Amino acid sequence: MFSYKNLGNFTYHIIKDKDKIKLVLLKWLGKEWKLDHEEFPDQPWTIEWLKLLPEMNYMLMTLDLEKINLREDLMKYKTDNYNFLEELNLRADEMEESVLQGSSIGPLIIKNNGFELMDGYTRYMILKKHQQKKVYAYVGFS
Repeated sequence: MFSYKNLGNFTYHIIKDKDKIKLVLLKWLGKEWKLDHEEFPDQPWTIEWLKLLPEMNYMLMTLDLEKINLREDLMKYKTDNYNFLEELNLRADEMEESVLQGSSIGPLIIKNNGFELMDGYTRYMILKKHQQKKVYAYVGFS
């Protein structure tokens, strides 16, 4: 199902078939976002994305990294015990070593309307740190 392609300094595991992309995203992101919602029920983006996920059709595309927009309220999200940006930076540091040693990454998940990053914040941070101009993304169209 997956094939491997290099883009810039990174290897991606990608799916080209639009129907298979959607099935994989529904299976894995649906589970992840439901767990996120249970842990952090006050996060509005999780509910929004869970609703959008099955409504969208997805296409593998190559995008300019600089055109991708991060969700500001997610980047600023903090509770007494949790700081999204701090956790994100820790996850990126942990993942970076394996990616630089050749582990493949999945495409970013982007909402076509506004090029909002829906999933892949850790990968995004690594790609940005290493000044990648182009990235693979599954872009969702409503």
